[in-house]
Parts: sequence; structure tokens; C-alpha cells
Amino acid sequence: MAETEATEFDSLMNKFYDRIEKDEKFFNYYNVDVDDAVSIAHQRAKNYLMESLDELSLVGGLEVDFSDYDEKTEIINFDLYRREVKLIVEMMFLAYMKRDESLLHAMEINFTPSDLSVFSPANERTSYRNFIKELQDEVDIEIDNYKSRDRKTNELKQVINYSLYGEE
Repeated sequence: MAETEATEFDSLMNKFYDRIEKDEKFFNYYNVDVDDAVSIAHQRAKNYLMESLDELSLVGGLEVDFSDYDEKTEIINFDLYRREVKLIVEMMFLAYMKRDESLLHAMEINFTPSDLSVFSPANERTSYRNFIKELQDEVDIEIDNYKSRDRKTNELKQVINYSLYGEE
């Protein structure tokens, strides 16, 4: 990205929209006109973005403070690199997908024992929980990888010299 010393929320939210473009539930709302639907989708994406930035700001050892953003002007007060954009968008996607986890519990409550003998949602719940865990693991690996590299050059911060460790 260009050296603008700031990143607009919209650039990240547009990447997030591309990530979830096939999910009609995110963009469609009952009894809401198109302008209001766009506004709702924008606010939801903004919330996922700020949640992701706040989560990154809790990670120690990073070169920048991801809490350095302005919610009102929708600006991150430093320029993001492509790797950082990708990481943040994946974190936004994870936050979005985690929202449906609460529906799994509601599904458990709404079925009676006789319903469960005909249709058991256990496999769907397990699959979804496994999917969320896999997404979380991927994000955690990306964060660790990001932490270990210089944000500008993408070079490893520390390289282990294995020749110093001879076999005895």
C-alpha cells in the first residue's frame, strides 16, 4: 500500500465483503430497504474490524499499536501492509463466523427428544465447531508468523544458526 500514513476502514471492509460475497444473509435483511441494508452491513463490518484491531492490540511484541484508530473518521492512523490487511480480514471473518456459534446452543434447546430421534443436529454442530476451531488455529498461526517477521521487509526477526549447535 502507498505511504499515506493512514488506512481507511473502507479498504479493509471491502476486502471483507469480497471474502463473504456468497453469504446472502450478511447483506439481506427482512423489511429493510437497500440503503438501510447497506448501512447495517457497513456497521456490522465496522464492528468486526474494530474487534479484530482490538484483539491484535492485545498481542505483545508487535511493531505497531493496532488500537491506534479513530472510530468516528474510520481511519487507522498508520499505513497497513498487504499482509496485515489479509490477517485483519481473516480475523474479521472469524469474528463473523463465531457469531453463529450461539445459534448452535439455541438449536440444541429447541429440539425435543422425539425430534432428535428423527433428526440429530449433532453432526452439523460438531462440523461447525470444528470449522471455527480450524479458522481460529489458522489465525493464531498467522499472528505468530506475523510477530516473528519485520512488518516492512517481511524478513524473520531472528534466525537460528543451527551450525552453532553441533552434534555431541
